[in-house]
Amino acid sequence: MATNITGVGTATADADAFVPQMWANGVENYIKQSFVFANLVNDISFMVSEAGDTVNVPRVTENTATTTTISSFTAATSAINYSAPDDATGTLTVNQMSYYARIYPDIVKIQANPDMLALHTEAMGYALGKKIEAYVGSLMTTYDSSHTEHSIAADNAITATELGLLVKTLIGANIDPADGYVMVVGAEVMSDLLALDQFVNADYVKDQYIWKNGLRGSLLGMPVYATSSVAASDGTANHVIGCIYKPSNVFLAYSKKPSFASQYSVDFLGTKVAAHTYYGGLVAVPKQLVQITNP
Repeated sequence: MATNITGVGTATADADAFVPQMWANGVENYIKQSFVFANLVNDISFMVSEAGDTVNVPRVTENTATTTTISSFTAATSAINYSAPDDATGTLTVNQMSYYARIYPDIVKIQANPDMLALHTEAMGYALGKKIEAYVGSLMTTYDSSHTEHSIAADNAITATELGLLVKTLIGANIDPADGYVMVVGAEVMSDLLALDQFVNADYVKDQYIWKNGLRGSLLGMPVYATSSVAASDGTANHVIGCIYKPSNVFLAYSKKPSFASQYSVDFLGTKVAAHTYYGGLVAVPKQLVQITNP
């Protein structure tokens, strides 16, 4: 039997079908996602201590120097001009919570072994990880006009010509892709990139950028990652199919990293186990995030 908790007073038997004779080391009945976005951020968890905490992130504006002539500036008699600070501030708030909880009846406790316990705790931690990955991904892939946008000519079509136009967008935004930037795309864009010499030819690709932990290659001097967290095109305008950003420009803070709590329940005659975490994120300088969108 496999039922879920629906409320206080409802007995559970979500794992009571386990029998020792059928247990080997155990297997996970799902395919794990390779987390990308959550690993490509600036973790500032040391700055927060509890849920609801905020961190102010200054956004320093570009300064403009004043030009004058030596003859028109007399030492000790001419005063220089001062600019008032007008830097903006971004606020990161730890306002996200993810959890997964279940109850293990006594029969499971009797049958339990370390291998099965490890499978369950790992699966619970992975469930939280997926939520964090999706949240961080949403910071980059939710369309926002405050970011730098590169709209491609045709839906999901990345060609050599399009790469040239992308370079034009980057230069126009004073972004050097080799200056610590990364590119993250979904399956549709990756499919196109794999057909381009600029992405697969050994003359362009560095060995350390080949197929490692979500890393699929390099382009324009930056590593390129692929993830299912970039959703496939839904046919709407401004749908984000990829992004280019500096990991140091995206802040993520945990007031509590994924942890477990447990308690025996007399009501349910089982052990309640919950995994939970609190976190929040922020893109510090919006213009340094390039969103590649469909027209």
